[in-house]
Amino acid sequence: MILNGKRVMIYSWILDSGGAGRGAWQGGVIYEFMRWCRENGSFPSITMGASAGGYAAADVATGTEQTVMKGWTHWGKEDVPQNLRTSRSTGIGGFRVHLRTSIHYVMDEAELSGVFQENSGKKLLVFTTRARRRDLKPFRSVDRLRFFLKSATRKLPKALKYLPENYTEDPVIFATNLPEELCSEYVRPLTRENYHAVIEASCLVPLAMGMPLLPEDLKQGSFAGDHGSVFLDGGFALKMPMRLFNEDPRFKGLGSWASADKTIIFCCDPDGLLWESSARLRCLNAWPDVAEAMRKNRLFIISPDHKVEAGFLCVDHATTMRTFGRGREQALRLLHSESIRRFFGL
Repeated sequence: MILNGKRVMIYSWILDSGGAGRGAWQGGVIYEFMRWCRENGSFPSITMGASAGGYAAADVATGTEQTVMKGWTHWGKEDVPQNLRTSRSTGIGGFRVHLRTSIHYVMDEAELSGVFQENSGKKLLVFTTRARRRDLKPFRSVDRLRFFLKSATRKLPKALKYLPENYTEDPVIFATNLPEELCSEYVRPLTRENYHAVIEASCLVPLAMGMPLLPEDLKQGSFAGDHGSVFLDGGFALKMPMRLFNEDPRFKGLGSWASADKTIIFCCDPDGLLWESSARLRCLNAWPDVAEAMRKNRLFIISPDHKVEAGFLCVDHATTMRTFGRGREQALRLLHSESIRRFFGL
């Protein structure tokens, strides 16, 4: 990018999904990276992710690491303003109540102003999954159970995974500052009006976190494919977007618009494996474009260098903060490493 006659490096961050547990590790890492990158003129102008990674991307898009700290220091605690508490009479379950309350508490007016300031160069992309039965019948409790089982068996060998076939699962990506010509059924604007609901939808694993969201909950126009559909965890359809952005005609325009000179992927997989979706059927590490970007020092992958203590649905505050703290410690080691200095050209 050329700005005032000078070449400016554009950075993007891809934030992986990892539930509340690895999300806390990721939060600790990006807290330190945000502070360091802002001080060194390499703060990302493009952030994206699904599920906990979409929430983390929204944190980064506020422009201050204090948003990250605000979220994780209150995760698992009840000391949020009374007017933001969500009634448990909704029947959506304790974790979902906690998630929804957290999103509204962390992304308050000051944070929204940081995300939606008039800066067309800032891009936040949150991935969701639009799921519908092939027979177009309404989603029922049995459908939610099937998606829960699909998530629960995702780490098993392919022969043992539960992969129901009577559903259509489409990635639907919501983005800030989205040009009108890129808007489609699969690429939609992320606005102040749908912001909290989109983040919530991106995080939702059915059954474990209650009911999925309906299209009208996301305050969008009507699309034919929305009929009979629900919106849920973005990782079901998309975690790592590189191949999709390059090869899928529905998203190639978005991929060009959200391209960057250099990208860091905060990968919650302990082996640094870039799974295209949470089903773990396609790993992108050896995909030619990814391998080339790493060889040319345009892509850097950060994954846990230790066993992450917190579990997927962890809401224990002490465990969360230990996990967050170990993420910060890993980040500080990395920021003093030769590999990071080389990546940023220092």
